[in-house]
Amino acid sequence: MKRIKIIGGFCYFISFLFALTLFLNIDIGISKGLTLLIFISLGGFGFLFNIVSYSKDKNQMSNLTYWLGSFFVFGGLLFKIFHFPFSISLIIIGSLTLFISIFILRRGNNKDKDNEILDQF
Repeated sequence: MKRIKIIGGFCYFISFLFALTLFLNIDIGISKGLTLLIFISLGGFGFLFNIVSYSKDKNQMSNLTYWLGSFFVFGGLLFKIFHFPFSISLIIIGSLTLFISIFILRRGNNKDKDNEILDQF
């Protein structure tokens, strides 16, 4: 399960790099359509892999809140790309949910200092 979680995080990271190229109009040598397809595909795979690797542990509420926030941010970025309304609202709601998950719900759960950073999610 740990490898699936790492692969999911890597997919998310690459997906958001492609999203940056779309939003900042950076030419990386491939068409915008292919860049959009890669962004959507890798973001979807990242979300799917992380849901599959979801484990029930002492941080269950924090994990659920984190993935809910990730879903809102990813959905907001898709809404922004396709020029649907409420894209900024979704991104803000998702970012606030991620903030709550990472900095408030996990505040007292840092007893295991030996774990990798991805194990905390």
